[in-house]
Amino acid sequence: MPDDLLRRMHHAAAAARAAAAAIASVGDPAALAAGAVMDKGAAGPATVADLAGQVAAIRALRSVEGPRCRIMAEESLEEVDRLGGEALVERVVSALAGAGLALSRDEVRDTLASGIDAGGADGECWAIDPLDGTKGYLRGGQFAIAVGLLRDGTPVAGAVAAPRLAAHGTDAGTGTVFLAAAGQGAWQEPLAAAGDARAPIRARAWSRGDAIRLGGSVERAHSASDVLEAAAAALGPVMPVRVDSQAKYALVARGDADAYVRRSPSPGYRECAWDHVAGALVAREAGCTVTDVHGRPMDFGGGRRLAASEGVLCAAPGLHAALLAALGG
Repeated sequence: MPDDLLRRMHHAAAAARAAAAAIASVGDPAALAAGAVMDKGAAGPATVADLAGQVAAIRALRSVEGPRCRIMAEESLEEVDRLGGEALVERVVSALAGAGLALSRDEVRDTLASGIDAGGADGECWAIDPLDGTKGYLRGGQFAIAVGLLRDGTPVAGAVAAPRLAAHGTDAGTGTVFLAAAGQGAWQEPLAAAGDARAPIRARAWSRGDAIRLGGSVERAHSASDVLEAAAAALGPVMPVRVDSQAKYALVARGDADAYVRRSPSPGYRECAWDHVAGALVAREAGCTVTDVHGRPMDFGGGRRLAASEGVLCAAPGLHAALLAALGG
């Protein structure tokens, strides 16, 4: 079993790298034409880069996992047809060609249509977020590609690629991939070279009174940042670390942040599975405790949404317990 999970971890990393290459082929996001961006309302924007990344990740994953592997991915063909149409599909074809993946429009459409698995608590299913943090991507900030394997509703292997993150700290860089397998640990390696300079990562130990580097979204409304920072200040000085995407999980996992807390942005809102499967696994394998904001284990067995979980609390064990109490969880 351990060897199998490590193998699947590498499959996830390869798929994330394929998506990163497709996204890079799109070019400068600031130069995207209006027709290259879909407005999904409350779900935020999606671009030709999101779609190209998803197609590339699915194709890479199925090349090693087989054509019948179950995939639960964020973007849908139905939304493309409704909000972008054939012109957007053609842009995706061009972006993929730039990354060396020659596909017809029908092949692109079929691949997008194949990522609609409902997930659930039985069997294996891959969760793919092809471009997490689209607003960060568009403004030139951090974003991530996340590919994770669920087995009977539990994350067991995965990778998070952060194409603009440096190897250390929170600054921009040439890209880092974070990998994890259940019971095996977590690692990071350069985006540009699989296996090159791979190093284990571990969350930082925290003691009461220490400064708390609190991860949160650049979009402050996404996680009620002011309220969270005020509650955390009872434990020690708070130093906000604002980045978009599942890069927050990765920063906590390697000790460049101490916690990631996300309140639900509205009553009744429940997180999408693909936003957390891979990131939560990386953090957990690096020694973090990952729960919802009430201290309940993240429930990935309910399908495409985490219906039984509210928000996220990710931190090293001692800090996790202290934050949970401070937040009234």
